[in-house]
Amino acid sequence: MFGTSVPSWFGPSRPLRRDSDVVVDIRPRLAANDAKARRRRHNGRHYGAADSKLMVEAVSYREAATHFEAWTDLTLRLIEPNVFLEPCFVLPAVQRLALARHPLFLLVWDETDGSRASMIGLCPILLPRHYLGGSIARSWMHDQAALGTPLIDRARAIETLDLMLDWLHRENPGITSLMFPNLRQNGPMLALLRDRAMLTGRELRLYDGHQRAMLSGGAQGEAAMAHALSPKKLKDLRRLRRRLSEGGEVVHASARTPADVRQAAERFLVMEAAGWKGQRGTALLADPSLTTFLRTTTRLLARDGKCRIDTLSVGGKPAAMGIILESGGYAYLWKIAYDESFANTSPGVQFVLDLTRAQLAEEGIAVTDSCAIARHPMIDHVWRERLAIADALVSARQNASRRFGIAAAGEAARRRLRRLAKTLFYTALRRKAS
Repeated sequence: MFGTSVPSWFGPSRPLRRDSDVVVDIRPRLAANDAKARRRRHNGRHYGAADSKLMVEAVSYREAATHFEAWTDLTLRLIEPNVFLEPCFVLPAVQRLALARHPLFLLVWDETDGSRASMIGLCPILLPRHYLGGSIARSWMHDQAALGTPLIDRARAIETLDLMLDWLHRENPGITSLMFPNLRQNGPMLALLRDRAMLTGRELRLYDGHQRAMLSGGAQGEAAMAHALSPKKLKDLRRLRRRLSEGGEVVHASARTPADVRQAAERFLVMEAAGWKGQRGTALLADPSLTTFLRTTTRLLARDGKCRIDTLSVGGKPAAMGIILESGGYAYLWKIAYDESFANTSPGVQFVLDLTRAQLAEEGIAVTDSCAIARHPMIDHVWRERLAIADALVSARQNASRRFGIAAAGEAARRRLRRLAKTLFYTALRRKAS
């Protein structure tokens, strides 16, 4: 049984003022005829279905932090891993980045073998503030995360997902659906959503499907790399490598211990701020909240062996750097920066080539996700495999009503308007620059 200790780095377990937690009253739809209501506890309701006792609650992020051990244990049993929802990443993110409004954390517990014996689901959500037409709740995801996959126990995946959606429908009748952003289109989570939609009558819509570069591990990755670059491109890169080495020995090294990661993170921040992001004012170092978030989460993940910072150095001077996160057999090239004084030797490409060799040698890494935008001008030409990503909207209630269709259509229109606004903005920016 897990305790309610909060990690020391998080700070006080209770807020100075009371946060409003949501008390849940939910009955699992699975084996509904056998379901039996049980007595109310201090922070939710428990129900028995077949041979199980399950409970759902929605709590503040501070309350979620008190379940740090159970949360960490859940990350070892997932249907699909997501380092961006592990406590050492998402709790600092909520503290530093969710300044306007904190998400609620939807928790699902299996209490069959005792009180709070096992957390089987976790998803941070934002409830809509207004009910205009069909309202959509959203799984919370910020700009520093590359995936929005909820944490769901692979052994209880069906019950967990159904309970999350039932909670949303029963506790918030005006909400039609739940949006899961940035899911892998070929991943187990989206496959589960498709299956449950088909079997329960829920509707499922995908939005903004796109592809980004990825690298497979093992022999498959080696074969992909062998055909990724043309002979002419390889010849050019070797020539640039020789030019790069004129400044001194070229070395690719990894910082892995918390102390080494701490020092490397500071060098990364300085390097990024000295480049084009610094000139635009979008570097992490330009925003104190982002700076603190990066420092905190890299050190915490490094403590668990889930973060390293790689550096390509020339004569002892860093030319390019990257922050790599790892969890559950997946790796993520989360951040990359390079020294623009080496720009004529393509330091970013040189770094990615060395990183590719390092990733193919890493044991237990099945996929390295580039976390890049679609059609990235650099990494897409080196890593030729693609990871399909999309946002998924699923109806909260079974046998979705007409209101879901209205909400889905409204979401599509909102996204079209946003794309049009961005196009007009960047067109005006280019004209102004010229």
